[in-house]
Amino acid sequence: MSTSSESRATAEAADRVGTASTDACSAAADPDTVVPAATTTGIWFPTVRDRRAGYIATSPVREAAAAGFDLLDQQLPPVPLTAHRAEDRWGAEAIGRAVGLLTDLHVDRTSFGWRLTASAGKDERVEDSALVEAFDAIAEYGQSWPGQIQLSLPGPWTLVTALSLRSGARVLGDHGARRDVVQAYAFGIAAFTDKIAALGMQPTVRLVETRLKPVLTGTWPSVSGWRSLPAISETQVWAALDSTLRHLPPTVLSLPNLDPLHLSGKEIPAAEAIGRTGARSVSVPLATLNSDSWEQLAILAEAGTGIWLHLPARAGESPGALTQWCERIRTPWTRIGMGPKGLRDFGIIAGPELPMNHPPLFEAANQPSPEHNRATMTIAAGLRRALEEIE
Repeated sequence: MSTSSESRATAEAADRVGTASTDACSAAADPDTVVPAATTTGIWFPTVRDRRAGYIATSPVREAAAAGFDLLDQQLPPVPLTAHRAEDRWGAEAIGRAVGLLTDLHVDRTSFGWRLTASAGKDERVEDSALVEAFDAIAEYGQSWPGQIQLSLPGPWTLVTALSLRSGARVLGDHGARRDVVQAYAFGIAAFTDKIAALGMQPTVRLVETRLKPVLTGTWPSVSGWRSLPAISETQVWAALDSTLRHLPPTVLSLPNLDPLHLSGKEIPAAEAIGRTGARSVSVPLATLNSDSWEQLAILAEAGTGIWLHLPARAGESPGALTQWCERIRTPWTRIGMGPKGLRDFGIIAGPELPMNHPPLFEAANQPSPEHNRATMTIAAGLRRALEEIE
């Protein structure tokens, strides 16, 4: 994990590869825009460290804020999980942070994950405390930052699939419960980002929506795992996303791929599905793109949708690979007949994705070191500059 005292070497590296020249403050001219060069930043709030192991002088929440704003000052894009512990596979629990934002709904944690309850319990109070601490840390370390910051959180349908009712049944299978969760989550995120905006910053949101396909196709398992829950209608799914996005500041909808959806005997292209969500910006892992996916990206770009590409978590293992990464984007884009200048508006996101599983474990084989995280951020910054200068 980085701190401001160890930034000089990385800043010099960033100067060598170049950083994005777009001023983050220019976003104020268009409050609905997520500026690609300025907001490849996810300030993630890690879980409270176990204090039984001994006295902790600095909380991981404050460490995350310090590291995040340090990197923003360098115009480097931090990984979405700035403060996970490098010495093991444990990360912050994304679902835990999300339930802490639910307005007027109560939760507790069980052996099989989070469930809705009638009143607040110990686990909910821990999450509430962590969010208060996170906001205080943002206010302290970000007081001199006037530009955009981006909060990475689970998408509403990803959250719905992770929650259970008091009975133990899935929230996904209860129409009223899933409606209440989606609404409470949208209001909670909006309230939290309003508080950040009151500090003089420009909050943006990145919603990581990983489970739309099983929700729409009826393949999400029940608690027992012996059967799958019924599919949720397209109308409900798109409407919930559209309603959520309309309540939030500028938002990037992050999807695992751009594969078509096969529903009721018909194929729905990814660009069409994304259009129904009301999303104005979308991100997708670069590694998942095939020729059909690039076609869908072109359709989205021509429709005015902002495009963000997520570099692999271990992209920084080859620090001299900036040219190769640039060609991995330019070649398939021009192969489908698109002009290279269109890449100037692409955003780059760096680092590992939010851990949605319970308990929140990273894959050991894909766990990058802090040095590789820094190198990946440097490559991302240089790549943004290279795309911006394409003729």
